[in-house]
Amino acid sequence: MTGKKVLTVTLNPAIDYTVEAPGFRPGYVNRALGGHRYPGGKGINVASITSRYRLRTAVTGFMGSDNSSIFREHFERYHLDDRFIYINGNTREGIKVVDSTQHSTTDINFRGFSVDQKDIDRFLIDFREIAGNYDFIIMSGSLPEGVKPDIYAELASIAAGKGVFTAVDTSGEALVKAVDSGCLNMIKPNIHELKDAFGTDDIETSGLLSKVKMVALSMGAAGSRLYTDKGIYEAGAPDVKVSNTVGAGDSFLAGFIAGLAMDKSPPEALRLATATAASKLIIAGPGWSEKQPPGYFHDLIEVKRL
Repeated sequence: MTGKKVLTVTLNPAIDYTVEAPGFRPGYVNRALGGHRYPGGKGINVASITSRYRLRTAVTGFMGSDNSSIFREHFERYHLDDRFIYINGNTREGIKVVDSTQHSTTDINFRGFSVDQKDIDRFLIDFREIAGNYDFIIMSGSLPEGVKPDIYAELASIAAGKGVFTAVDTSGEALVKAVDSGCLNMIKPNIHELKDAFGTDDIETSGLLSKVKMVALSMGAAGSRLYTDKGIYEAGAPDVKVSNTVGAGDSFLAGFIAGLAMDKSPPEALRLATATAASKLIIAGPGWSEKQPPGYFHDLIEVKRL
């Protein structure tokens, strides 16, 4: 245990019903090999990894009380401190159809709860009280109905005021507003989210590094890049037999934060992030592969300065 503490924020968690359907074809009858229900949501996925790296990890956000038992069991299993604000209704559920032959995942997401201002105020009061207790705050994922897109910007401002390293992994207007706050240490978009939010995938000319200290850009099978004021670094993706891509980006972010918590340099944190994502890709569900944990891939990953 490093002694470092992490808080992940998941405002719109989900229960993922993952169905294995090799050769999946829309519009046809498909046969499934099996299915599993997992507690999901990007911040919860991150927390499941940081706790495995023996970082003291807490989770917060909004949670529907009507179907929360699967999350409570998960938090206990992974030793996560539950700081969620529980509200009336169900947490959203989603179906993820995983096709191992085509290495693809099809998402079907249902609507979840709607958050009212009273719930938002409860959350903000609690966040202000606890934010300064952590070394890293990671805010991830989409927003539920009723929450304005400037919420991550507001949370980043609170965290920055307490001197906490803050990272955001989201998309669209919420990402733009968070970056424009000037309070973030890091963002982790994929290349599609980057272009959708900022109209370009060229970070060097986008002006992003004048507003945020680090940009970790995930590029799928092409690997990843880390942009900092000290230079640009690229990590290749190791060759793995992909079982499920769900949560791989979250595992990448968790591995990177774990690297920083271990006092690794940003390039070495990038290596650990890539190894963590690789180990996640070969299993379904949260966590990483016990047979091929991140250490299995670590020395296989080349990080070079561009």
